[in-house]
Parts: sequence; C-alpha cells; structure tokens
Amino acid sequence: MNASSAAWAALGLGLVLAGLLTLARLRPSRGGGLTSPQWMLLLGSAGMAVGLALDAWFGGLEVLAALCTGPASFAGMLSLHLQQLPLAHAGMVAGGLAVVRLMPRLRRGCRRQLCAQVGQNLVCSAWMVVGMAAGSLLFLQLAGWAQAVRDPAVVMAGMFAGMVWGMVASVSLVQALVRLRYAGLPDARRRP
Repeated sequence: MNASSAAWAALGLGLVLAGLLTLARLRPSRGGGLTSPQWMLLLGSAGMAVGLALDAWFGGLEVLAALCTGPASFAGMLSLHLQQLPLAHAGMVAGGLAVVRLMPRLRRGCRRQLCAQVGQNLVCSAWMVVGMAAGSLLFLQLAGWAQAVRDPAVVMAGMFAGMVWGMVASVSLVQALVRLRYAGLPDARRRP
C-alpha cells in the first residue's frame, strides 16, 4: 500500500470510528454488549466484505476501477454501485437482516415484532447503500481537489465511512420519529 492509499484508508477509518462513537451515543447499550444497530453494522460489514470479494473475483479489479472513474453525480454513482457491486450490497443487506433472527438469542429483552424489525432493517440498509455511494463520491471529489490519485483505496474508504454514516442517519431519523410519536404522551405510555 502506498502512502496516498494509506492516508485515504486512515481518513476512512477515522470517519468510521467517529460514526461508531456517534452510533453508541444515539443508541447506548442498556445491559452491556452490542446494540441491534451495532450488530447490524458488524454483520452487514462482514456480508459486504464477502460480497465485495466475490464481486472483485467475478469482475476483477475492473469493478473498482469503474467506480474510481465513475460519474460525478450522486444518482450516477448510486447506479454504478448497484450495477458493479451487486453482491457487496446483497451481502450487506443479508448480514443486516440476519440480526432480526439473532437479536432474541443475543438479548433476552428483545422481543419486538418480526415485521417491524425487518422493515426497520431494510430502511436502514437502504440508508447504508445511499451512504456507501455518497461516501465514495465524496472521497473521489476530495481526491480530485487534493490532486491525489483516484484509486480503489479512495473508493473503499469512502464506501465504508459512508455505510457507517448512512446507518447513523437512519438511526437518527428513527429516533426523531419515535420522539414525535410519543411527544405529549404521559410518561407511563412512553417506550422505555
């Protein structure tokens, strides 16, 4: 890995860690251990990594190279992501959905309705996909402004950072909607 790639990886890692800290503040653990969003992020990342490896194996490095020279618009980048990295995105969604079945086993108090969990995880996955494309686009723009080489390390750092911040956006939105729903209700009727 050259110095430029290492710098982009470090920037991406820093943004991932900042996103994880933000996520921990948004959804603190009640009884120790990981929260549902943290499990979703962990398993979604693992699924994305496996899918990305398969995408790269089937398409070689051309897949990442296509993203490096990809369009400058968000819609174009999102479309290119979905076309060029279908297994990475499918793996991320599958990993996220695995949490629905695992959470009752991992945390005894987790007994929410299955349909609500699946819906919420799919919405969160959509935000994560949007974040991946936005992160890639942002990092490629930054690389252009810094007159740096637009290589796969830039795209990967942007993808992972964007995925985490997409989840932060989703959790923030869900919490805002919950607050609106329960605003004005007596304390006894609010969710714990």
